[in-house]
Amino acid sequence: MAATHNRDQKASFSTYGGWVDLAAPGVNVFSTTPNHDFKNETINGRSKNYDYGSGTSISSPMVAAAAALHWTSKYGTSNSSIRSRLQSTADKIPRTGTYWSAGRVNAANAVAAT
Repeated sequence: MAATHNRDQKASFSTYGGWVDLAAPGVNVFSTTPNHDFKNETINGRSKNYDYGSGTSISSPMVAAAAALHWTSKYGTSNSSIRSRLQSTADKIPRTGTYWSAGRVNAANAVAAT
């Protein structure tokens, strides 16, 4: 799993290499945060309720969500079918084949009829 920024390029902190299959957005993604006092709020100046975050921990849930959507479609028959479908329907973005093998995950393509 690799993280990309808004220009579909590898995030500076991201994992990459021939063993990475998919990329997903992972830089400055607007998301929910705790609505109570929490450590990152004081250490990193995070806001309660909503804030921007970066990391492969931000991009991984996007791939997990695409896999969940795929599992509920007619193509979701096994773990290997899900992996194959997510990889075959990924968008080929810059450095596909170098930093990641399949491209950026595309949930709409994964569940669309062929």
